[in-house]
Amino acid sequence: MRNIDYVETIGSAAKKIGTGIGRLFDKVNPDVWRELGYVTMSSYSLLLPRREHVVDRGDDGLLPIVLVHGLGGNRGLWLPLRLFLRMNGHRRLYAFGYEDGSIEEHAEDLKDFIETVLQTTGEQQVDIVAHSLGGIISRYAIQRLGLGRTVRTLVTMATPHQGTYAAQYANTTLTRSLRPESEVIRDLNGDDPVGYPMRFFSLCSNRDVYVVPAEGMKHPGAENVFLPDVSHTQYLVSPKVFRVVAACLSGRPVSE
Repeated sequence: MRNIDYVETIGSAAKKIGTGIGRLFDKVNPDVWRELGYVTMSSYSLLLPRREHVVDRGDDGLLPIVLVHGLGGNRGLWLPLRLFLRMNGHRRLYAFGYEDGSIEEHAEDLKDFIETVLQTTGEQQVDIVAHSLGGIISRYAIQRLGLGRTVRTLVTMATPHQGTYAAQYANTTLTRSLRPESEVIRDLNGDDPVGYPMRFFSLCSNRDVYVVPAEGMKHPGAENVFLPDVSHTQYLVSPKVFRVVAACLSGRPVSE
C-alpha cells in the first residue's frame, strides 16, 4: 500500500507541475513561439560560411544584388530568396557577411564589398536588400560613407529605422546602437529624409517581436510597405515577401 501511495503522490505532483508549465506556456505571446519556429527552420544557414567570394557570374541584364543579413545571422539565411530571385533571372547575387564589431566598422566593410562587386561585374550600381540590422548598416554606408551614388535601390525588411526597445535586453556594441536614443539612430535620422538618392523601400509588419514598437520599422524617406502578420525571421522564407522584394527591385508599383 505504501508503494502505491508513493506512486500516486508522485503522479499527482507531476500532473500539477505539467499543468502549471502548460499554463505558463499559454501566457507567452504566440508570436514568440512562431518566431522560434522560423528560427529553428533557418538553422540550415549555419552550414554556409559567413563570407562570400565575389566572382563574375555573367551579365544577366540586371544590376547585381547585394544581400545584407541581420544581427546574429549569416549569408546562408538568404538561400531561399536567392533561389527565388535566380528563378526570376538574377544571377549576380552577392551576400555580405559580418560578425563582431560596430555598425560603423561593418558599414566600411560593406562599402569595400560593394566596390569589389562593381569592379568584378563592371557595373556602376547595385541594388541592396537588407534584413533587420543590415538595413541600418546599409543606411550608414549610404549616408555617411558616400555609398549612395552606387546604389540604385535599397530594400529593407524588418529594419528598426527608429530603433527598437527590444535592444534593451542585451548589452553589446550592436544592440546598444539599435536602441531608439542611440547615437547611431539619432545621427542617421537627423538627415533630411527626402535626401536619399536611390529608390528606398521599407517592408514592415505588425507581428515582429524584435522591433518594438512595430512603427519603428517605418522611415519617412521610404515607401513603407506594410506586410501584415509577418514575423521577423519569416521575411527570409516567405514567398509573399519575395514577390514584394522582386517588385521593389523591378520598379513596379508596390502598395501597402
